[in-house]
Amino acid sequence: MINLIKISNRTIVDVVRFSADKAILVEKVPKLDGENYNVNYFILNFTDGKKEIVTRDAYLLKKFGSRRKEISEKLGNFVTPSAMILQNRRVLVVYPTGDTGLFDEEGNLVRDGLLTYNDSSVSCIAEDGEYFWSVCENENSVIRFYADTAKTDIRIGGKEQATFNSPHFVSADEMYVYVCCNHSTVRRIDKKTLAVSDINRIYDGLTGYYKFGKFAIVTTFDGAYCDKD
Repeated sequence: MINLIKISNRTIVDVVRFSADKAILVEKVPKLDGENYNVNYFILNFTDGKKEIVTRDAYLLKKFGSRRKEISEKLGNFVTPSAMILQNRRVLVVYPTGDTGLFDEEGNLVRDGLLTYNDSSVSCIAEDGEYFWSVCENENSVIRFYADTAKTDIRIGGKEQATFNSPHFVSADEMYVYVCCNHSTVRRIDKKTLAVSDINRIYDGLTGYYKFGKFAIVTTFDGAYCDKD
């Protein structure tokens, strides 16, 4: 990690795009009892590298949209799940456990359930137009689902294939889907051609990877870093 700039010494539980050159990060702050935690919210500006405090409401607006209050109250723990605002203003959430929820344009829960593949739980949301991508670590697979129905569209990888090794996190930008594997490497899927390639980086203790133009936020077991192409 010699070329990385450390931006947090705490566990990062969420990263949300704020604008073209800014991201919101949510830090986990353990309480004195050692069992529960609070969270801090801050914005990282990629242009000048500065950090600034941001309100919870600004974070919730970017993550859930206009019905953020209704949705966050129903979820309780609103930082853990991945979320996607659909074109009809409905909001889809997926927890790391595979538990899902679909909220209508008024913030009412209209569908829930467990997202699985071959009876193994699926986690994460990486947006791709009318689809989203998730990972199934037990099956060494990355799967594209229809966003409206959460039905499977295509699958890449598999238990007997070497395409992905223990994929545990997925994110996306305009061109690629980024897949974190084996807590050390990142592979990417071209959204148009579905070709799989490497980004040629090794990160110790990798937990998440988020691309913002030439910059990337890399989360690990010991905090978060900023990387640049």
